[in-house]
Amino acid sequence: MNKILIFAGAKESKLLIEKIYHNHLNLGEFHIIYEDPEVKNGFNEKDNVFFYKINFFAYEMYKQLLYKEYNKIIIFVKNKTVAEFILKKVKNLKTPILFVKFWEEFEIPEKNNIEILDVPEIITNKIIDFLPEVPLYARDIGLGEGEILEVEIPPHSPFIYKQINIFDRYNVKVAAIYRDNKLKLPEENTTILPYDKLVLVGNPDTLKDLFNQIKQIKGAFPQPYGRNIYLILDMKNMEQKEISKLLKSALFLHRKLKNKKLIIKIINPTVKSHQIYKLYKFDNIDITTDFYKTSYKEALLEDIDKLSIGLVITNNYFFKTQAETFYEIKKPLLKVGDESIKKCKSLYIILNTKYITKIAPTIFDLSYQLGLKAIFLNADPENDNKEIIEYLQMLAKSFNFAQIEFEKQSKNPIIYLAKKDNICLIDAFVRKPRSKFLQIISPKIEDSYLLLDKFSQFLIPVKDDNESNS
Repeated sequence: MNKILIFAGAKESKLLIEKIYHNHLNLGEFHIIYEDPEVKNGFNEKDNVFFYKINFFAYEMYKQLLYKEYNKIIIFVKNKTVAEFILKKVKNLKTPILFVKFWEEFEIPEKNNIEILDVPEIITNKIIDFLPEVPLYARDIGLGEGEILEVEIPPHSPFIYKQINIFDRYNVKVAAIYRDNKLKLPEENTTILPYDKLVLVGNPDTLKDLFNQIKQIKGAFPQPYGRNIYLILDMKNMEQKEISKLLKSALFLHRKLKNKKLIIKIINPTVKSHQIYKLYKFDNIDITTDFYKTSYKEALLEDIDKLSIGLVITNNYFFKTQAETFYEIKKPLLKVGDESIKKCKSLYIILNTKYITKIAPTIFDLSYQLGLKAIFLNADPENDNKEIIEYLQMLAKSFNFAQIEFEKQSKNPIIYLAKKDNICLIDAFVRKPRSKFLQIISPKIEDSYLLLDKFSQFLIPVKDDNESNS
C-alpha cells in the first residue's frame, strides 16, 4: 500500500486532508504530523489515516516515523523557518519529496527527489492566463473538465513495463512522458517505466477510472486488461464433465480475483442448459444464452471488447482449435488443465529472460490474490540470470511480497514440471501456437505451455518483437 507522510503546517492543509478523506482515501496509508489542533479538528483516525500532534522542531519525536518506507513526503508548512528546518531534516532521504513553497525567496537544495509546488508562480500563471492574446500552456488547456490528466506511474502499478499503446483500448492517448525530469514524446512501442509521468488525454470519466487502475498496488488483476472474467460454454460440443470443470474453475477465480463480474455465455443450448441458471445464481454473475451464435469464435469476438473482458477461461481442446483467435484478442487466458485449479499449491514460471519483465507485475498480482507462492524456474544451465533475478526480487519488494522462490534446474524444464502435481503455471503468450511437428523439430521455450496440458495455465499476452521473423 502507498504510504504518504504529510507535514500539515498550514491552514490550507486542512482542506487537503478533507479532500483525501472524501476523494482519495483508497489510494494509500496517510501519516499526518501537525501542531495546530485545528488541522485535525473534525477528522477521526481511520484504518489508513494516522495523526501525530508534534512540534515541528521536535525532530527527535518524529524521527522514528521517517524510518518507514514512504512513497511520498509532503511538506505543507507556511512558516518559512519551520519549513526550512523540516526540509533540512528530510532532504537526504531517498523518498520523493513534494515541497509547497509559499515564498518568492527560498533556496531549495538541488536534489533529484525534491519536487517544488511554487505557490507564487502558480498564482501568477493563473493571472497571466486571463490576459488577452496570451497562449495557454499545460495548465488549463481544453475544456477544463478533466480531459487532460498527468499521472505518475508507481513501481507496483499493473501498467509498468507495458507498451504505451495499452491505452488505446481505453480510447485514451498519451500526449507526453516525463522521465528523469526530461520530456519524451511517446512512440507506439514505448515501454512504461516506474516513476514515469504520463500526460493522458481522453474522456474525463475514463481518465478518472484509469487513474485508479494505474495507482492500484496489488489485487488489481484482471485490470488493466478488463474488468470481467468470461467463460463460453458450448453445450453441444462440451462433455458434462468438462462443463463442470470449467464452471468450478470460473467460480473459484471469481471468488479470488478482483474482477467485477463473471460472465457466462451459453451457446448451442440443450435441455441441460437451464440447470446452470439454477445452480449459479450468485451476485455479480451474468449468465446469458445466445440462441443465434453457434460458433465459439463468433461469440468470443462479439463480446471481447463490448463486455470489458480481462480474463478468458477455456480448456485444452478449445484452446487448440481456437488458438489463433485467442492470440489475436490479446487478453489473458486461463487454460484449465486436467488437475483442478483448486488443488494448486504453488505457481511455477519458467524464467524466460526475454519476456519475464513484461509479465512480472501480473505474476505477482495473481500470486498475491490466489495466496500462492511464485516459483521461478531457471532452466538455463549456462546462465545464472543474476540480473533478472535481482530485478524480480526488487519488484517483489515493491509489492511488499515475500512469497517468491528461485529454483535452478539443469534438466529439461518441461520434463521436470510434468512430473509434479498440484501446481499451476504462468507463461507469456508470445506467438501464435505452432504445429506439433514444428514443436518437435524446432522446440522453443515459448511453446512450453502447449506441452503441459496437465496443469491449469495462465497465459499473459505479450507482443513478440520478432514475430515477423519467427
